[in-house]
Amino acid sequence: MSGYGERLALALKNSGFKQVDFADKLHITRTAVSKILHGRQYLDFDLAVRACEILDISLDWLAYGRETDFKSPLHHNPERQRIEYLLSILREAEYPLVIVAIEQIIEIRCKDKKDQEKT
Repeated sequence: MSGYGERLALALKNSGFKQVDFADKLHITRTAVSKILHGRQYLDFDLAVRACEILDISLDWLAYGRETDFKSPLHHNPERQRIEYLLSILREAEYPLVIVAIEQIIEIRCKDKKDQEKT
């Protein structure tokens, strides 16, 4: 199973949930669920965690397509989990857009820091 949407579709199928019921449980539209299943949209972190609870799957499996036995010492750190989840989405998203966005953020931060040093 290669894609995020495909894994979510398999989890829905295995759980017996219909898209509309799953959408209701997450308080999102059925259209949003459809977009996610077709790889055009992703769940934000909090919804992904909730979806995993509903479907009884792990966030690692949803994000990466693999189960892991090893749990790092930071495994229960919510911020680390959020970052890892977002990185998994970035792996499937348009890299050029992500790189441009990150470069712009860095540029702005560097400029702000230089401006603060001048004053």
